[in-house]
Amino acid sequence: MLIHRLLRATLAGLLPALLLPAAATAVVAADDERFVVVRNATIVPVEGKLQKKATIIISEGKITNIGPSIEYPRNARVIDAEGMYVMPGLIYAETRAGLPSPSRRGVHGDLLAADEYHPRAGQFDDLLDAGVTTIGLLPTGAGIPGRAAIMQTAGDEDERFLQREGYLYVTSSKSELREALKKAKAEIEKVEKARKEFDEKQKAEAAKAKQEAARKEAEKKDGQPEARPAPASQPTSQPTTQPAKFEPPKIDPAYQPLVDLLKDKTSVPILLEASQAAEILHLNEVLDEFEIDPHWTLRNNRQSDLFKVAEEIARTDETRVVLRAGRHRVPYSAERLPLIQMIAAAGCEVSLVPYRDNAYEYGNLLARVAELVREGWDRDTALASVTLHPARLLGIDETRGSIKKDKVADLIFLDADPLAPGARVRKVMIAGEIVHEVEDEQ
Repeated sequence: MLIHRLLRATLAGLLPALLLPAAATAVVAADDERFVVVRNATIVPVEGKLQKKATIIISEGKITNIGPSIEYPRNARVIDAEGMYVMPGLIYAETRAGLPSPSRRGVHGDLLAADEYHPRAGQFDDLLDAGVTTIGLLPTGAGIPGRAAIMQTAGDEDERFLQREGYLYVTSSKSELREALKKAKAEIEKVEKARKEFDEKQKAEAAKAKQEAARKEAEKKDGQPEARPAPASQPTSQPTTQPAKFEPPKIDPAYQPLVDLLKDKTSVPILLEASQAAEILHLNEVLDEFEIDPHWTLRNNRQSDLFKVAEEIARTDETRVVLRAGRHRVPYSAERLPLIQMIAAAGCEVSLVPYRDNAYEYGNLLARVAELVREGWDRDTALASVTLHPARLLGIDETRGSIKKDKVADLIFLDADPLAPGARVRKVMIAGEIVHEVEDEQ
């Protein structure tokens, strides 16, 4: 009887598992840790192959597991994504959404877009409607207006900023850029000169002290009375003089990022704006003079001659370029121009942003990406141009830009394939929390 009872209990425990379909997600015992589970989704991971009827497990805002048949605890909060496509949140490498129009000009490398940001209700709703979860917020102005802020479009205000000091944004002309870099170089030379003068003074003082010590030693050998030992209550030697410390002259704060850039070519990412082929060639002269390799943001108008300098834009194997998504024509012609594909083919990693910085174009970005795919651009590369590539440009690709284990769960839920006509974003998740839902239009 005992064996019979044990056998019956064992079968009772195994039966549910045996009846569970092979592709189903198993529910396991409750756990103390809070989980969010996205089930039955078609996952577009960007890094990796599309997965149907798959599950994403999220814990503490990060993805812990992905797959078609994985376990999750009973106390998990489940989001049924049946019929939905889930992909990484869109990332715009640059936008001025919510900021005033450009107002200042000149060199202001010490100013931050983060300090210009003042939150208000609904500020980024248009971006969220389009599925944008992360942005590079541009500083206001022209020339060298300051450094971009890398931030989330929703969530706790105290945790919005991923980087308060992002890339240095530069819109200078050839002459302006050269003068700014010359001034930065002069700031470096100012410090180097002061250091040299300090070292020479220290060396001279050390030599003088050595001579004085030698003179006293010579006097002692010539029969000078030896010094009597000091009473026990008094110190037997003079206190040691602390060596002087070098205090460098202050660097002009407006030029500090450029100083850092010249001293360490990779310390400050620089995003340099240009709109015409001639500008690229002229700016390259300055960049070569100071041995700088920037990333580019190209103001590609509908009629653009930038295709003529695609090779000059791709200065290194890691050149990253921001382009406006849209169709282009050869200047003064009706001939279609695959500018974006040509820049990518030259070796640049392309990040796409809306053609205009407004709500209409935010919502059309995926449709414009789909047009490029229909014209022959690789689908995976095209999707990466609005997710993983801008994440790399912003320096956040270790945590964002694709659906991958250990990355932050910034996800968007669409009612169709993201490149299908009419596909719409329905939900937006940031760090594992649904922060925005798009209502049906009346």
